[in-house]
Amino acid sequence: MSSIHNLNVTFKGTTFNLEQGLDAEFILMSGKTLLPLPEPGVTCLWETSELVRVHRSQQTTQTKTQFLSFGEERIEIEPLKKYKTIRLLRLSVSTEWLTENNLLDSFAQIKNLYDFVSLPSFYESLDSQLLTLVRNSDPSRLNNNLRLKSALFNYLNSYFEVLKSPKVLKNDRLKIEWVVNNYMLQFEQPIPTITELSNQLSMSESKFKYLFKEAFGMPFYQYYQQKRMNEAAEWLKSGALNVTGVSQKLGYSHPIKFIGQFKKLFGVTPLRYAKGKE
Repeated sequence: MSSIHNLNVTFKGTTFNLEQGLDAEFILMSGKTLLPLPEPGVTCLWETSELVRVHRSQQTTQTKTQFLSFGEERIEIEPLKKYKTIRLLRLSVSTEWLTENNLLDSFAQIKNLYDFVSLPSFYESLDSQLLTLVRNSDPSRLNNNLRLKSALFNYLNSYFEVLKSPKVLKNDRLKIEWVVNNYMLQFEQPIPTITELSNQLSMSESKFKYLFKEAFGMPFYQYYQQKRMNEAAEWLKSGALNVTGVSQKLGYSHPIKFIGQFKKLFGVTPLRYAKGKE
């Protein structure tokens, strides 16, 4: 049975354990409902079958799509007056599951789901037979339905595929931030070209260059090179890597090229910098 606390009426629910660290729960509820706080390291993705009001500490919104709960935020929901009961789907996703499935970076970007133009809807994607089953059945009787479990996995797969694509972000600022978050936080692999990035973002190269310089005050490659050298400086200062190790980690074919780039920015060679003679 569900751990949700309904403030007005009783309800029924059931939980599927889809995989270790991934649970799905169907809940039939009415009245104002206080959502439980997720466990540490777990984010809950909620979807409703009908319109509801979502009450957070800072705002109240009306939604029929998804919303997230994580951390210590208290959230209440209630159906609109014309709906007597609402079916909820709660997907509880652990950080470990996201990491094992190479989805942690994608999921970390969606704390505000309204940044995305379009996300798959579980209730809208069910075929008519399964939708009727979910709508008309006691949630506690759904647990052994293999087709329903398959539909949940298909939904999650589609959902995460959308999150990986910057084309579904609502505005240009978010698209530029997506580039930084996905390509400028690790440096082992070569950065895509401006042409490749522009195609990913569905914009012209000239627009990409303009937006990037407007956001960060310098051209794209200059910003990227500065980020790389700053990261190299941290590695050298901490003693985690020597000059050759940093050069290899940044993908340089020979240390001399790295040394030249580093000296151009910091005015000293990496070795002198590491010794504290900057």
